[in-house]
Amino acid sequence: MKLNRQEKEIVQRKFCTYCIKVLHGEALNYLDELNRQREREVIFSELLQKDLDALYSCDDYDMADYFTVMGRQVPVRNEWISRALKKLPVKKRDIILMLYFLDMTEKEIADCLKLVQSTIHYHKDDSLRLLRKLME
Repeated sequence: MKLNRQEKEIVQRKFCTYCIKVLHGEALNYLDELNRQREREVIFSELLQKDLDALYSCDDYDMADYFTVMGRQVPVRNEWISRALKKLPVKKRDIILMLYFLDMTEKEIADCLKLVQSTIHYHKDDSLRLLRKLME
């Protein structure tokens, strides 16, 4: 079947119109699907903390080494750090535990141990140097 130029243009226009309708319908379907997806899904950053906590569970095995400082039990869960702390002298270990595990300041430790703050600072620096060597 032979078509003249005018009939070919009519067929092309009808085909273009059909394609535009189909693409418009697909775009609407896509937007509808996005809306349905937004209604079903929640972004993690928008979740409340209690909802985040419900998403997972952790087994808490008490595998900590406990050190006694000022009559308090201080848990150290990292085995590598725990082994290094055990090799320190008691006084230096206590100062490190008070500083980093009990969140005490050098001044507070000096008051508790009845020492000068500069002595605490010296012991802290020396202890950290020793720990670095032990953990290498």
